[in-house]
Parts: sequence; C-alpha cells; structure tokens
Amino acid sequence: MKNKHFALLYLASFLVLAKLSPFIITALVMGMYLSIIVDYVTRFLEVFIRKPKSLSRVLANVLIFLMIAYSAVNFFPVIIKEAQRVFSEIDRVRTGLENMEIPEWVSSIIGNISASFSEGALSLVNRIVGYVPSFITAAVLIVITSFIVSSLKKLVKENVSYLFPKDPKDGKRFLKTTYSEFERFVGGQVLVAIFVGVFVGVGAFIFRIPSAFFLGMLAFITDFVPYLGVIISAIPLLMLSFSVHGLYGLLIGTVILVAANQLEMWILAPRIQSSALNIHWFIILITILIFGDLFSFGGVLIALPFLVFLKNYWKHYVMGG
Repeated sequence: MKNKHFALLYLASFLVLAKLSPFIITALVMGMYLSIIVDYVTRFLEVFIRKPKSLSRVLANVLIFLMIAYSAVNFFPVIIKEAQRVFSEIDRVRTGLENMEIPEWVSSIIGNISASFSEGALSLVNRIVGYVPSFITAAVLIVITSFIVSSLKKLVKENVSYLFPKDPKDGKRFLKTTYSEFERFVGGQVLVAIFVGVFVGVGAFIFRIPSAFFLGMLAFITDFVPYLGVIISAIPLLMLSFSVHGLYGLLIGTVILVAANQLEMWILAPRIQSSALNIHWFIILITILIFGDLFSFGGVLIALPFLVFLKNYWKHYVMGG
C-alpha cells in the first residue's frame, strides 16, 4: 500500500509522454512487443533445438527480422508497379468513356472522381514522405528496444528500491505481476496476428490475387501497428486485386480486408485477450476505442498495457490483494 502513489505517478507520466510524444512512446512499446514476440518464438524453437540455448534466440531474432525485412523490401516495389497499372487502367477507362456518347454531367462526374483519386493518392504519398524521418527514428528505437529489453528488466530488478523506496519487495512483486500479464497479452496478440495473416494470404490465394504470401506476411506484421497497419496492408492488396480483376477484384480485396478486420476487432482480439488477461471482452473493446480516440494511432497499442497496469494497481493497492 505504501507504493501506490509512486505507481500512479509512473502511470500518469507514461500517459502524458504518450500524448506529447506519440511516435517515441509508441516505438518503445512496439520494441517491447517485438522483444516478447522473439521470446515466444525462442521458446517454440527450444522444443526442437535443445543445445546450445543461445542458438534458439539467435534464430528467433533472425526469423522475426527477416519477416519484417521481407515485407518492407517488397512493399514499395509492389506499390510503385501496381500504381502505374492502376493509373493506366483509369486513364484507359476515362478515354474509352470520352469516346462514347454519354451525357455531359456523367462525364463530369467521372472526371471529378478520377481527379479526386489522383489528388488523394498524391496527398497520401506526400504525407508518407513527410513522416519518413519520424518513421526512421521510430524504427531505430524499435530495434534497439527489442534487443535491450532483457537488460532493462535486469536493471529495473536491481534498482527497484529507487522506483519504490518505501517497500521495494512490494514494488518488485507488483511490477513482476504486471509484466507477466503483459507478456500473456502479447502472446494472445500473436495468435490474432497469425489468424489475420493466414486469412488474408489464403483469401488472396483463393481469388488468385498475385503475391498472396507477401500479402499474408504483411498483414501479420502490420497487425501489431494500430490503425496505420490496416492502411499499409490494404494498399497493396487493393492495388493487386484491381490490376488483375478490375472493379470485381477491388470488391474482393475490400471484402477480404473487412472480413479479417471485423473478425479480429469484434470476435478474436476481445475474446483471446479476455481469456489471457481475465478481463471482460467488452471492457477491452471500449478501452481500445477510447484510447484510439485520445492518443490516435498509438492509443490502440498502449490501451491494453494500460488496462493491465490499472487492473493490477486496483487489485494490489486499492483492494489490498
């Protein structure tokens, strides 16, 4: 009970920093996510690789970072190539319509839609370019954090008396319980991301959309990125489906994305995380929505860690558990 004010102070400081510097805090949290994901992959590999123990962790790091690198390296070439095809198709359709005898108002609507699409695409590219420095900084922080989390845990363990000076043992117990539940949460998120990746990849393969493996891999990786992750995975999927199947392909791609997103948002994520955290799924859903509104793209990422911390704080310091 002596440490409750310190714990509350750290929580409030974290939320203030998340609001003032969303890119940095989100990158640090994602680095922790990535470190825990590597831990889970390491445990899986240790079933098959008993000795040396360090080999499993090295392979886990290599595997995860290769997946991220594969998705990143293939993303921009696919976008550039398919964007050229999409704009060529739009120009072809517009030229064909201009040669037809159609009402002037219909031609005007089509022209406005084409212009809006081009302006929207250009605006999106400009926004992405504008965020490049922040993305680079965030990427570096994510990688660094993922590698030093183990050292940070050891450092906190050794210096917990500075964080909770009135009762270090109690503070250590509180931090250990909270971090363990956060690990279970990330484990649940890995399962959700695997489902999303498989769903998108298999859906693309069934409907003969090119680069199905890449699309599934990208959907898995970006599922850990709130809001922006959905946009990142949607762009190449919709472009590839449109370039191959036209408007029908665009509809197929949209259905695949919406189905995966809705299954994750309303069924899988709340129920899996509810089971992992022992928190009702509706509370989880509302917390995610509120934090997304308050903290934008980083809010969804920090919502459940906040909920874990708050639950343990209430149980440990308010209820005296």
